[in-house]
Amino acid sequence: MNIKRNWKKLAFFFPFFFLIIFFLLVPFLRMVGQSFRTSSGGFGLERYLEIFSKLAYITAIKNSLWISVSATVIGIVIDFFLALALSKTSEKSKNWYLSVLNLTSTFSGLPLTLSFITILGTAGVLVLIGQQLGIGWLADYNLYSLKGMYVIYVYFQIPMGTLLLLPAFGEIRKEWREAAILMNCNAARFWIRIGIPVMMPAIMGTTSMLFANALTAYTTPYLLINNSIPLLPVKITDMFVGDVRQRPELGSALSMVMLGFMLIVLAVTNLVKKKFEKGRK
Repeated sequence: MNIKRNWKKLAFFFPFFFLIIFFLLVPFLRMVGQSFRTSSGGFGLERYLEIFSKLAYITAIKNSLWISVSATVIGIVIDFFLALALSKTSEKSKNWYLSVLNLTSTFSGLPLTLSFITILGTAGVLVLIGQQLGIGWLADYNLYSLKGMYVIYVYFQIPMGTLLLLPAFGEIRKEWREAAILMNCNAARFWIRIGIPVMMPAIMGTTSMLFANALTAYTTPYLLINNSIPLLPVKITDMFVGDVRQRPELGSALSMVMLGFMLIVLAVTNLVKKKFEKGRK
């Protein structure tokens, strides 16, 4: 009877298993196989050697890593202080801010790009104000460059990172702060010695999510710079839907390289998480 009941329960999950197999596992295995397919139809490392020998692909990898790592670092710092401020507000104010964060976290892609073009584009509102007031850096702001686009990457790191970090502040007990005050421990020392180490597993988990979010961003850079500045997600897409020549094998290899970087960051953050979790125990 127990076996029949278990099978009945599992029957509800069969559609999800099929979705996982046919929409995630099968495409992934096909991508892995294509990445090792050579021009002659055999299997080898030809595509990977091409990626790490041609300047265009090396530059795309460097640009994607630079903007992803730097936007993640800046984003996690901003997210920490925003989540800290939200944790100290009243429940009513917190609910209002959470609603705003949930709204902005879904504001991405084409609408987000058009908004930033309106604000910081060639004829954007802030750029025109900078020209009128003689503010050089604002008047000459170039949104259609890697550094100019950086502000967008940081922007869409903030809502998700803040929402992920906010629950971690619930682990900081009020008694710890009171004990620290009694021992003449200021706020900065409390967070460095107690608060941040306790929250480090959540911080590392958020960091890996933010890095993946930045590294795989496609719509905004494609709409702003297209192929004028090499970026890994744009290069991958061009290999599958390019107007001139489609190279799915090379696109699969580039995708595997991107996946490799994500796994490296995930492994590093997991090691740090385990180290601090052992320290807490």
